[in-house]
Amino acid sequence: MTVIPVPGYQYDQRLETGIRPFDIGRDLRAVAELIATAFATELDDRGSAALREMRTMSYLGGFLGVLNRSTGEFNDILNGFVWVEQGHVVGNITVQRADKYATRWQIANVAVAPGFRGRGISRRLMEVALDHATRAGGLWAVLQVYEANTIAYHLYESLGFEVVGATMDLRAPQAPLVREITPHPLLKPFSASDWRPLYELVNHQLGAHAQWWRSIRRDDFQATLEDRMGEWFWRLAGRGVSYRRAIQDSPRFEAALILDARRWRGEHAMQLWVRPEQYGIYDRPLIDWALWRLQSFPRWPIRISVPTEHRSAIDYLARCGFTAQRTLVTMRRRLAETTDAADTD
Repeated sequence: MTVIPVPGYQYDQRLETGIRPFDIGRDLRAVAELIATAFATELDDRGSAALREMRTMSYLGGFLGVLNRSTGEFNDILNGFVWVEQGHVVGNITVQRADKYATRWQIANVAVAPGFRGRGISRRLMEVALDHATRAGGLWAVLQVYEANTIAYHLYESLGFEVVGATMDLRAPQAPLVREITPHPLLKPFSASDWRPLYELVNHQLGAHAQWWRSIRRDDFQATLEDRMGEWFWRLAGRGVSYRRAIQDSPRFEAALILDARRWRGEHAMQLWVRPEQYGIYDRPLIDWALWRLQSFPRWPIRISVPTEHRSAIDYLARCGFTAQRTLVTMRRRLAETTDAADTD
């Protein structure tokens, strides 16, 4: 097999050692196992699902390789580079377009096998990925890293990346006892069909800076018929209930909360959104209502993710018994100069 050379980096084809482009036909299974090892303690539900898909797809590696060479079908989702030592994949990096104009590029899955760490492989993979994005006309590179992963965090800082936002995961071992609350006069239920004011609220809270990694999409909030039927079925079966409440004194939402309360074994989950100008005003009434609502459910663990700038919610959750689990940081780096104001925010 002829390997396309990577500018500025060596690949010894005879020994199969060095950096080369990712090949879906031969590398998918090895990269999936490498990611599973490197991120064993970091994968969330979405990441675990993606890993399962990669493993499933790997059984069709040969067919996918032929398909990709003829159509380029997977270039946007699995493009990247691997570091090979004597034919074995020991390092990986994914680099892909984050928007349709290819001005913003995502870097992900930076992984090195345990026995090969400390040799500068991650840095060299990062350099070739950044070079690739620049040659493709990219203006920005963006990535995410857990704050506790100090080695990776400092590597990205040394390569010129800056923090643009972060989200903190919090968890309580069980719902605290709440005997009685006085509901806020503007607290109202809303349905899955009321997705437009929720979509507007989330966009307002997070703003452009918080959406560098992934833009908020209508599909995230516009529940399909299958989604609604599934929610109805699980409620009927007694598995759990999804509650939706908003602080609303006009057509728009000032704050909103979705509580997924479970009756079967598992965790309760909360999602909270508040307009930044209302931080410290509307977050507490919604949290209080959710914790009170959970009194009729099993006292299982509760989880929630909150932007780190939403300090009033984080502080109040801490007083309610929640503790920080981890913080996911979004970082960016400029690849090229631009005069477009939208790209320089």
